This record gives sequence, C-alpha cells and structure tokens, in this order.
Amino acid sequence: MKSSMFSCGFGFVVVDLIFFLYKTGESMLDATTRPYLVRAVCYEIFKDEEGHNVSTCLNLDNYPVLEDYVQSQSGNYLIYYRLLLNIPAIALSLFCGSYSDRYGRKIPIMLPSLGSVFAVLLYIASNLVPEHRIALILSGSAIQGFFGKSSVITMAVNSFVFDLSDPGDRTRNLGKLLAMNFFGLFMGSLFSGVFQDVLDLNAAFVSVVVLHGASIMFTIVLVDETIDRKEVDEEGQGYPCELCEVFRPSNIKDTLVVLFKPRSGNLRAIILTLFTISLVNQTCKVGEMDINLLFVTRSPLNWSKSWYGYLLSLDYAVMGLCLFIFLPLFSNKFMLSDVTIMILGIGCKFVRLIWAGFCDESWMVFVSVAIGAMAGMITSALRSLVSKAVHADEAGKMFSLLACGETCSKFLGTVIFVNLYSVTAHIFPGIAFMVEAFVYLILLGILILMFKELRNLQTCDLLQSLKEQPDYGATGSHQSKGVKNLPEIDEMEEDQPHPSMYPATTP
Repeated sequence: MKSSMFSCGFGFVVVDLIFFLYKTGESMLDATTRPYLVRAVCYEIFKDEEGHNVSTCLNLDNYPVLEDYVQSQSGNYLIYYRLLLNIPAIALSLFCGSYSDRYGRKIPIMLPSLGSVFAVLLYIASNLVPEHRIALILSGSAIQGFFGKSSVITMAVNSFVFDLSDPGDRTRNLGKLLAMNFFGLFMGSLFSGVFQDVLDLNAAFVSVVVLHGASIMFTIVLVDETIDRKEVDEEGQGYPCELCEVFRPSNIKDTLVVLFKPRSGNLRAIILTLFTISLVNQTCKVGEMDINLLFVTRSPLNWSKSWYGYLLSLDYAVMGLCLFIFLPLFSNKFMLSDVTIMILGIGCKFVRLIWAGFCDESWMVFVSVAIGAMAGMITSALRSLVSKAVHADEAGKMFSLLACGETCSKFLGTVIFVNLYSVTAHIFPGIAFMVEAFVYLILLGILILMFKELRNLQTCDLLQSLKEQPDYGATGSHQSKGVKNLPEIDEMEEDQPHPSMYPATTP
C-alpha cells in the first residue's frame, strides 16, 4: 500500500510540474508575441522608410497621430491572432475529450507544448525574414491553435487528476492544479518582461522552447497512463491508426451528449447549471481583467501599463497562494463541502467588485486583490463538483467542455464588459464592476437554492467510492495506479465466523 500511495503522490507532483512549466511558457510566449505583433504591424506600415522605420516604431509616443493609426491597425491583427489561437483549440478540445477517455491522457498533455515549440520556430523565422513577418507570426499562432493550446492540456491534466484522486481529496488536488496555473501565469509574465528588457526577443523565444521541451520530456518519461486502452471499438473493429481516432466525428457528439443525456434524479439539471455557472464566472473574470486595465489607466488613478502588469502578476500570485494554502484547509481540515467553498469564493468576489467600483486611490486597488484572493477557489470547487456528477468514463469529455467554455469566455468577457464600460464610464466608471457584482449575486442565489442537492451529490459520490466497481463503462477502464483489488472472502471458511473489515479503495 505504501508503494501505491507513493505512486499516486508522485503522479500528482509530476502533472503539477508539467502544467506549471506549460503555463509559464504559454504566458511568457503570449506576453512576448503580442507586443511583437504590434511592432511588426508598425514596421510593415513604415517599410518604405528605409532606415527610419525602426526608430519611428520604437518612439511612437512622440507621434500621437501615427500612434493612433498604428494602434487601430494593430487591433485588427490582434483579433486575427486571438481567433487563430482559440477557435482551432476549441474544436480540438472537443475531439480530444472523448479520445482521452478511450486511449489515455499523455498525448493530449503533450500536444499543446509540441505546438508551441513549432510556433516559436516560426516566430524566430519571422524575425529573420522581415518581408513576411506578419504572415509568419499569424501562421505560428494558427499552429498553436491547431495543437490545442491551453484548452486541451487543461482538459487532460484535470482528467488525469480525476483518475488518481479519491473523491474526498479531489477538490484539494484540482485546487493545486489551478494554483500551478496562476503561478505559471505570474512567472511567465515576469520572465517575459525581464528577458525582453535585459536580453532580446530571440532569447525570450528560446526560453519558451526550453520550458515546453522540458514539459514534453517529463510527460514522456514520468507520466504513467491512468487508462487501460481498448484496441477495438464496441463493434469489435480495429483502427489502423490510433491518432486517427482523435478526429473521429463521433467524438464531438459523444462529448456534447454528456451535457444533455438523460440521467437519474436531477443530475442533468445539476450538470447544466454548473456548466453555466462556470461559463458565467470565467466570462466575468476575463471582463474584469479588461475593464481593470481601462479603469486604472484613466483619472483619478492614471496608472502606467507597467503598473497594471504588476497588479495582474500580484493577483495571480495571491490567488495561487490561496489555493495552495487555504483550499486544503477548507476541504480536508475543516471538511467544508464543495458548494460551501464555492459560496465562500463568490462572496469574496462580490465584495471585491463592490470595493473595486469605488477605488479612487492606488492602495485601494491593491487591497481589492487581497479581498478577492479566495475567488480562485470557485473554479476548483466547481470542477470537483462537476466531476462527481458524471460517470468516470465521461471525465475527459466533461473537462473538455469546461475548457471550451473557458476559451469562449475570453471572447464573451471582452465583448460584453469592454462595451459596457465604454458606454457607462462617462456616467460612473464603476458601473461595469457593479453589474459584475450583480451577476455574482445571482450565482450566489442559485447555489443557495441548490445547496442541499449539491451537498448530497458530494456525499453520494463519497459513499459510492467505498463500493467496488470493476467496470466503469464501455469506453475505457479507469484505475488508480498501484491500487490492488480487494481480496475475496470465503464465507465458508471455518476460521472466519464473522466478516472482517477491509480498507475501502477507490476503483
């Protein structure tokens, strides 16, 4: 039993490290590429001014009219960049959810890092071939998208943790994974600025390759599969190429049907409600980041954009620490249910948004970060709850749907809340924050109304884990690595007049 516990514990450490490396590399690459694309657009506009285009683009703040024109043109290319990054990733995530439930998590974990390495090669090439700079940058972003970006790896690592976790520890383990996400975003943003200021652009790109290369190597060498692969489908027909299974059209149908198929009791309504809460929460989070930038750079605060970068990095670091320190206490020490943790997180988020709407001094903005630190627990507790509402062989599909929702929220949050801020800022700059607070108040009411059902869901899942389940479903066999089956009891054995208690194991 000791060896199996070590195996599972080691698996959690490895997947946390891989996810941290990926998120650090992704954040560093994104923070490096976006300003580079803006400069590339400027170089393209002034390409006929040989010898002066570089100096003009590096000193645009001295030419306000030119700066406005470059900004407007760059905005269009940044939209193309975002679309190429995210739309293919959403599609691949829907395919990979069903695939990972059938064949395993390792390939979906590796794909996004592999795509980032290929993309960086094109970004470096764009710096060497100025006449095709923009085309190469957009091609690199498309490659990142077609390899799944964060949507696929988020689905895969959450499914991996689900496979290895007991229901009682699942919230804590998913919380650590989300903490690695925040720590990675913090470190990537920090490293991007340091490398570009102290060294140069190519040094930043090479560092990204090293981070993603390490992630790939750790996945190949250290990650063990948690799925027993089935070589034939339900009809008994083999497939000549396992990777071809990723793009099987039925994968998307199998993934989407998880949300809508009939289930016992009220489970379908619970799953749909939790999915909607996840989408709304992520949309509001993205919207808050965008309106925060606009809010702090206008009067009376008048921050520089570098100060906003510090604020964002601090926000990531504080939420990561909160997940790493406080979530295990709430979940395992104080035995709070997932729905209680969600209510606590939403309550803190509500207070933060009300406070943020009335900030007129810089110290108040930084205090808002501390007030909302526990908001990071919303996502981890929600993922844990959703995983307890679906069957074990639906974990990859469900996490792929959540990852797709998070990716879609990046568009929804920007479109909804930036436009809302634009039309209300002249009345009162904090109105957008107030609207977000009202949205969270509605979510809080929904959770309170469903409190008993959601708490019972967690209790039932814990009780179910105490029973032996030899077969989870037809699409794959899930197991905790190193955990042995319970020994059989011979009821006719003379030396055993009454049943002996055996330690329960998670199948």
